[in-house]
Amino acid sequence: MTKILLCGDGNGAHVFTALATQNCGVQVNILSLYEPVRTQWQNSLKQGATLKVVREEKDTEESFEGNPVMVTDDAKAAADGAKILVFMNPAFTHDAYLNALEPYVTKDMVIFTIPCQPGFDFAIRKAWGDKASLVDVVVFDTLPWACKMSEIGKNARIYGTKDSMYGGISAKSKAKPHVTAALELVQRCLGQTPELRVTRPKLGVLLSTSNVQIHPGVMIGQWGKWDGKPVEAIPRFYFDCTKEGARYCEGVSEEVLGIGKKITELFPDVDLSSMVGIKDWYLNTYGPEIGDTTSLYTILRSNAPYSSFKHPVKEVNGKYVPDFNVRYITEDITFGMVPIRGIAQLIGFPTPVMDEIITWSQGCIGKEYLVDGKLSGKDIKETSAPQASGIVDIKEVVYA
Repeated sequence: MTKILLCGDGNGAHVFTALATQNCGVQVNILSLYEPVRTQWQNSLKQGATLKVVREEKDTEESFEGNPVMVTDDAKAAADGAKILVFMNPAFTHDAYLNALEPYVTKDMVIFTIPCQPGFDFAIRKAWGDKASLVDVVVFDTLPWACKMSEIGKNARIYGTKDSMYGGISAKSKAKPHVTAALELVQRCLGQTPELRVTRPKLGVLLSTSNVQIHPGVMIGQWGKWDGKPVEAIPRFYFDCTKEGARYCEGVSEEVLGIGKKITELFPDVDLSSMVGIKDWYLNTYGPEIGDTTSLYTILRSNAPYSSFKHPVKEVNGKYVPDFNVRYITEDITFGMVPIRGIAQLIGFPTPVMDEIITWSQGCIGKEYLVDGKLSGKDIKETSAPQASGIVDIKEVVYA
């Protein structure tokens, strides 16, 4: 039986486990390094519970059931016999998982990161050294679903499934039969949708990760001019997006496309022309789910699967203040926008919108990454920017 090692224990991991076991009959081994969730999931298995995932979309409902074979913090046991590794965990945990797995890396392993963050390649090289050349990495720009786990190891729900997902891979890896076989298997695990379109260079996907282009911009648009006073109601994250927030998102997207264009100018053999702006990404990914496609602003406020998502907040005497210690900043800035900004720095490409967002965000979480227009802050080593790994030559990024 084919074994898949799944790194992570959150919403996506729950959904992937049930779909993979029911659709393909594969053995899913969960590597969980977060003790509270790991223990609860292990207890659910001991109690004989079966993980059930309900997909509720477009006035239809279907369910999937299936358990992992193990939920463990023992990397050796989890990796035993597995040639496919799926990283479906937050970027701030990648280093811990990569370090735990380093002794068990073997030739021809295929690594999927769903969704990717721009610094993933740098993190692998930092953790695995020369062993990184033994594996093939496939990166996807987003999670397949809008989903939520309601009871650990027992229940989760899918609120929306993307029509397609764009993946990136190196030309060398794409030519390998075992990589093709792994891609076909992951597609069967997910089902007919989303369609996995691995048609883009890996660098292009890493640069244009959607979370980085959306989450920080929406956050600064909502809270960038906040007066510090608690608010009466929790704003919806997407459906209450401000016009200013949408403009920040568009600005980041334009800078990302500019970085890709500049890299192609510097290295004509690296074709990043398949990169698309964030508005086109939404249209390609969600299509008929969007109520108003006039602009990015209207798209964000009318994309049905995300209607119920709210801003992260803390309650204070019956009112609410923003919670900045959340993945929209701690992950999408630290392991997303900062690495992209680092690549821009290596090629001398200006990024005023990103600079403004990073400066505001690092202040919100008490970090220092960007100082006087350079990624030289005291906390840069905590990021996955190329500068944190000592990379000073853009060729090390382009030809990774």
